[in-house]
Amino acid sequence: KEYCLFCRNITATHIDKKDKGLANQIDRALISIVLNIAEGSADKSDIEFARFLGISIRSAYETVAGFDLATLYGYVDEGLNQEVENKAHDLVKQLASFRNKLRS
Repeated sequence: KEYCLFCRNITATHIDKKDKGLANQIDRALISIVLNIAEGSADKSDIEFARFLGISIRSAYETVAGFDLATLYGYVDEGLNQEVENKAHDLVKQLASFRNKLRS
């Protein structure tokens, strides 16, 4: 949730007024991260939960791609984009580690 709030603040302050479509796509990917974790955790099957964590991981990478575009378009500076990317990779590592434990 921390990553989502961090990124949402950036989309609201740097992207939304310039490119609502891109901001909306990033925001939907952020929402997908949290909602897929919640949905997967409700399942009694570790395999299904692991599948939902995989979807969350893909959504995290989607946010990184969205911020890469925002940087390319000049909405976000490279330093802020790198901060987003670093936080995303930390989140993905945590999710992937948990997913791997569920699979074993």
